[in-house]
Order: sequence, then structure tokens, then C-alpha cells
Amino acid sequence: MTQSPRGGDRATLAYATIIRNRTLAELSGPPTAAVIQRMVDEIHACAPQQTRFKCWRLAHGWTVEEAIEHFHAMCDRQGIKRRGLSERSWREWEAGARPDRDYTDLLCRLFETGPVQLGFAQDYTPEELRAAPSSPPALDLIAAAAEEAGSHAELAEASELGSGALERLRAQVVWIGKRYVSQPPLPLFVEMRELQERTRKALDKRIHPGQARELYFLTGVLCGLMANVSMDMDRRVPADTLARAAWTYGKVAGHPALMGWARGMQSSVALWDRRYADAARYAEEGLTHLWAGSGATRLHMLRARAYAMQGRGAEASDALARAADARAAGGDELHDEIAGEFAFRPAKECYYAAVTHLHLGDPVEAISAARRSLALYAAGDPENRSYGCESMASAHLVVAHLMEGDTAGAEEAMEPILALPPDRRIGSLGTTLGTGRALAAGRPDGERMARRIEGFCAVGLPQQARHAISERSRG
Repeated sequence: MTQSPRGGDRATLAYATIIRNRTLAELSGPPTAAVIQRMVDEIHACAPQQTRFKCWRLAHGWTVEEAIEHFHAMCDRQGIKRRGLSERSWREWEAGARPDRDYTDLLCRLFETGPVQLGFAQDYTPEELRAAPSSPPALDLIAAAAEEAGSHAELAEASELGSGALERLRAQVVWIGKRYVSQPPLPLFVEMRELQERTRKALDKRIHPGQARELYFLTGVLCGLMANVSMDMDRRVPADTLARAAWTYGKVAGHPALMGWARGMQSSVALWDRRYADAARYAEEGLTHLWAGSGATRLHMLRARAYAMQGRGAEASDALARAADARAAGGDELHDEIAGEFAFRPAKECYYAAVTHLHLGDPVEAISAARRSLALYAAGDPENRSYGCESMASAHLVVAHLMEGDTAGAEEAMEPILALPPDRRIGSLGTTLGTGRALAAGRPDGERMARRIEGFCAVGLPQQARHAISERSRG
């Protein structure tokens, strides 16, 4: 039944549905006219305010539109000329109006009963001569269950969260993701946490299923952003925990793009932890949820990095090729509409390619990819310039030049990194530049470069990254 009942109609529909489902479950075949009559009596007993004519339709499980279709089909079967029966007329009869003699006869034929049973005529048989109707089995229990169902349906229709409030929450989540690209991470983390508290409280309200899905999605998005902050602050365990939470919220919301992104974040954490097999596995699992668009490109690039770090050159090259194909295959809400920190544009893809080529032992190709990345960032819209990714592309360019023995090229690539304010010096910069410092320290002309890297890392980097640089210096 497809109509949308309201008020008392909703409760009546609940009664009828329970009675009909219970009755049909007890049968081994289609219901007979006697069984239909019994269901009509039972429905009318539960909802005496409804006309018996309406109870006949509900006993058959028809909508008004379906009842009219059955009426015309009956006329065709019996060779009776079709009438211009309208939905308005049918609803008027259900509300208490009486059809004319011809229509009454046809409706009796349709339901295989008489006008008295349809409620269109009075039965003047003396009370003592009428057959006493049998009491429907477990009527009180059924009526109670139906009342519960009707009441719950009324509650389900109501919501304590207005559409405007949900739209504001979504707008704030989208905006904070866009700001992340250009603003320091730690102050934004405070905002993210406060906003996530609001989405969780909204989930405790009486809300529609669609609103719940949206709130679970937004909560997962915030978990993802907070995981990013944790990585930038060199806190990998919290980052992994938050990424797992984002995956769970994505699963509850039925949002494969968020699930794929979250597995990608876990892959990134594993890469920095040097758990390269785990990194490849997470990226591969992410691709089972997200196999097309820029989000899939990101997962293929993470696979490529993981394979390169394991010395699996052929598989890394294959993953790089698949990344380009995936981008052309489509898009999704998270990576392409919400975008911001979740976007994976060509500039970032080139930065990831530079990292992969470095680990494949090809600094020339790494230099080319890093320069393409920086050029794309410089030519792109200012709001899409991720200072974190741009500075990391520069850091890998420093390493690639030092691998080539080009100290002057490394010095030039280092300049934009040195200009970063301390509150934007993310933890992964320290790890990457630590490799550059070790390379520079082994060269006769690299002492100045090594000191500059060490001085940069001494100010503004998270404590763990500073500690790692210090250990490398002593080594």
C-alpha cells in the first residue's frame, strides 16, 4: 500500500496491515470471500470511525488507485461497459457518501458481497435473528499492537531537528574543511571538536532516518578532518583512531566515499609508521568502496607509495597508471563537492607522484613531478592552495635535488619552506627534511644546508618531529 495516511487514517492503516498480514500468514492460498469478510469485521471493530466500505478496500490491501484499477478489470472480465470512476468519487464513498444504484451493484460485484456489508444499506433483520459475529481472535492484542504502530508512525513523521539547522551544520562542516587548506591546524581542531559535539547532540534528538544519515556522515567528515590535524601534529595513533571512527560513521551513513577516504587516511598513517604492507592493504580495501573519481585516484597513489617503499617497482608503476584512469571515471560528494581538505586535485597527485618516484630511486622524475605540483598550485585558485601539500612537495624537491648532488637546487627549493610561519610547520615536514639533512651532511658543500634544516625544525614543529630531527643529528 503506497498512500500516505495522516492522523486517524494512519492508525487505521496500521490496524489493517497487522490484521491482514497475520491472517494471510495463516493461509496456504489466496483468501476466500469469507476470510475477507472476517478481516473487514476485524478492521472495523478496531477502527469503528471508518466506513465499512473503506475497510473492504483495506482488507484487500489496495490503495484507492489500485482499487479503481481492479474495478475496471472486473468490468472488462464480466463484459460490462466501463464507467468513468474517479478517485474523488471513491474517496467520497469512503467518507460516507453513497453511490447510485448502478455503482452500488458494480461495487458489490467487485467485493463479492452485498450493499449491507458495504455499508450502503441498512439491515432491518430483528436483532435476535441475526447471526452473532464471532469475536476475532486476540482482538485486544492486535488492537494494542496496531495502536503502538500508529503512534510510532506519528512520532517518526515528527522531527526535533529543523531542515534549517541541518543545513547550517552541513555548511559549517564544509566551510571548516575549506579553511583547513589555508589555516593553521590546531585552532581549527578546537572548532572541529565543538562542531562534532553539536552533530552528536543532534543525533540524540527525534529525527528522520534521512536526517540521521546526514548527521552520521557529517560526524564522520569531522572525524576525518580531526585525523588530518592529528597527522599534522605528528600524533599517529589518534589519527588512526579517528580515521577508523570516520570509516564506521561512513558505514552507518551508507556513504562509500567516506569509507574509502577513511581507509586512505589509515593507509597514510601506516606509511609514516613504515608499515608498508598495512598501507597497501588499507588502500586496496578503500578501493572496494571507492573505485572511480579523484578519491580513487588518491587511493591508487597511496598504493603506489606503499609498493615503492617495499621495492615493488612494477606494481607501483601500475598503480600510478591506474590513478590517472580513475580520475576520468567520475566523482563523488566528499572529494568533489565538499572538497576542501578532502579534494585530491592534480597538484596533489603530482606531489604524491614525486614521493613515489623518490622511493623508486628516480630523483630526476621526482624533481619533474614536484615542480609540476608546485606550478599547478601556483596557477590554481588561491582557496585551493594547500600550504601543507605545497610545502611537502617543496620538501621532497629538496630531497630529490640532494639525491642528485645539486645543493644549489636544494637551497632554492628550501626557500618557500623557510618562509612558513611556525604554526604551519606540520610534523611530516620534519620527517622528510630529516632525510634531506642526512643527505646534505654527507656532502662537503652541504653543511650550510644541514644547519638551515636543523634550525627550521627547531622552531614550530610538533615535539615528536623535533625529537626525530634531534636523534638524526646525534647519529
